[in-house]
Amino acid sequence: MLFSYQPTPLEQWINQLYERLDVKSPEQLNIGYLAGKLNIWVYYMDMGSMAAEHNGLFSINIDRRLSPKEQWEDFLHEICHVLRHAGNQMHMPAPYLEWQEQDAGNFQLYAALPFSMIRQLILPERQSEVVELLTEEFNVTPRLAVTRLEQIQRRRLQGILDKEFYETTARKQRKYDAANWSDQTRLVMDKLERLRQRKGGR
Repeated sequence: MLFSYQPTPLEQWINQLYERLDVKSPEQLNIGYLAGKLNIWVYYMDMGSMAAEHNGLFSINIDRRLSPKEQWEDFLHEICHVLRHAGNQMHMPAPYLEWQEQDAGNFQLYAALPFSMIRQLILPERQSEVVELLTEEFNVTPRLAVTRLEQIQRRRLQGILDKEFYETTARKQRKYDAANWSDQTRLVMDKLERLRQRKGGR
């Protein structure tokens, strides 16, 4: 299932971040570990999750009414805003706000279910069992596990199509390369070239 998967630049950025933070296993993917490594204060209140910055110090409020898995997913969404975004979302143009939210959503998927860790698992054949395994192994909601699995499948298919396109294009180029012509083709092409030169010389 994981053959031909191509990671995105954002995914590669997250992999580098996890390498710097020495995050190597799903057990380290939790709020306490990442917040400690990134020196971010986390608190829990009965209000929507959000990130805040004051005098260069960052904090994240997590909605304590959510389940632990939903809290983890919210934390990853908000940590993206801390690490990658600038500005007050209350005062930014709608397209920029939409881009930040889309970026945070993608970050959440890649950070919660890193491909580098998924590829180390022995995955079952049935998709429902894969979703169950990812949900348990990475402590995420089934919704997020399904979304990431579908994303991986699309990316894998795109990798296969890209490879086939490249190989087909390379074969066509080799086919029309003069070095690969048969003797008969070379004779015909030489005659055509002589005719072209005669026509051009008149």
